[in-house]
Amino acid sequence: MRPTIILYVCLFLFTSCRKTDNSLNISASVQNNSVLTENPLLMHPLTASIQPRDSTMSTLYGNDTAFEYAQHHPDAAYPENAVLYEITWKQKPDEVWFGGNIPKEIFSVEKLSVTDNNYVYEKFTGNPLQKVGTGDEEEKLRRHFILSQRLAVSP
Repeated sequence: MRPTIILYVCLFLFTSCRKTDNSLNISASVQNNSVLTENPLLMHPLTASIQPRDSTMSTLYGNDTAFEYAQHHPDAAYPENAVLYEITWKQKPDEVWFGGNIPKEIFSVEKLSVTDNNYVYEKFTGNPLQKVGTGDEEEKLRRHFILSQRLAVSP
């Protein structure tokens, strides 16, 4: 009886002390050497979406001002100093959950800031992230898409 218990305790210790190197998805995070002045992944997530055709997933984040506004207003008339970030990742299969996908690496970061009653749009891509120019039509479409998203409500 006693050797069996010792065996089970040893097996438990060996399996629970296993070191996992992939516990933090570094490739899906915003790196310190990027051109962003703040880490949008530390802001409030407002909503998320999946684009199966492109194998990407996105999350819309907002700073405190944007989050407070989104909680109490259904429109997109964000106040001064509100900042929204649309982060889009390429997907990869989840090694732990069969059939699930998780972020692989950042595909793009779109920043929408409210200053002087105007929306200022910026787009960043690459590794490390670099600011890229967009055409007026693309900027208009992306600005409209970001502002059309509403706060996801959960119970």
